[in-house]
Amino acid sequence: MSSLDVNQNGLVAYSCHCTGIRFCGRCVHSDRAQSIINQRIPLVKSSAVVSQQYTGKRTSSCSFTCVEPSRRSICPVCLGIFETDGSLIRECKDHMCLTLCDDIIMDGFCLMTDFISPLEEQKLVTFFDDPAPFPPWKDSQSGRRKQDYGPKANFKKKKLKLGNFQGMPQQMEELLGRVTSFVSRYTNKEFSVAEVSALEYTTKCSSLDPHVDDTWLWGDRIGGLNLLVDVVLTFVNASGIAVAAHIPRRSFFMLSKVCRYEWMHGIRREDIVGRRISVTFRELADKIDVDEDLCRGIKAAASTFV
Repeated sequence: MSSLDVNQNGLVAYSCHCTGIRFCGRCVHSDRAQSIINQRIPLVKSSAVVSQQYTGKRTSSCSFTCVEPSRRSICPVCLGIFETDGSLIRECKDHMCLTLCDDIIMDGFCLMTDFISPLEEQKLVTFFDDPAPFPPWKDSQSGRRKQDYGPKANFKKKKLKLGNFQGMPQQMEELLGRVTSFVSRYTNKEFSVAEVSALEYTTKCSSLDPHVDDTWLWGDRIGGLNLLVDVVLTFVNASGIAVAAHIPRRSFFMLSKVCRYEWMHGIRREDIVGRRISVTFRELADKIDVDEDLCRGIKAAASTFV
């Protein structure tokens, strides 16, 4: 059952942070969530999300209720995309008898397994669960909790400020060095992390709607570290084609180029099989329209550890 509260008017209210197209285990039975799940209201399609990224009508995400099942999967080794019966490709031997979808382009995705050790994973999780003096987990939408380390942004107004951002946690120093080095070498271009975002998922209907990370603020390369459990990342393009990607525990993945801009990425609620923490690493956009001194201040704070 969903958790219920009674508001000041004596009416039943669902005690969560979900709004718009988002829902979680607490509000899934609400009229609002059911109208989304059963598509009783107009919903933004994947084509609109992808095609309107650089227009005044930009929207960041769509609902998985509008997305077909994943009938294709990408091999994390050779990066080929193959037709499947819904099964996942984990290595090349899994697609030996499958049909290659050579007409589907998803350049810019890469995966590095065992990016951190089990001990490093344990230390990171311990830190996120008790990050003092940094703020603890904060309830978010779609059944998630979050922690953000970086500048404060108003995406609708395209406003950016340093806020209270004075440095990254020292517990992340070694990890950020490894991420910076890997992405810089892989792309042959210096990668300067400006924000780290941690999200916690549970089996209580947590999910991540298909979306394109903001293109005004964030740059071409987005990195992700997957902790605690394996997960399936679902990519969706403007045609509504869904491609499943198996992301092993403790692996690092990167989205850039076509994969970053022409495909949304998200996580279906049925693909959350246990507590999961993701850590996302973002850089500032090359041509971001904000004060240069502010950009320098953000980069300085992001390279300082406290």
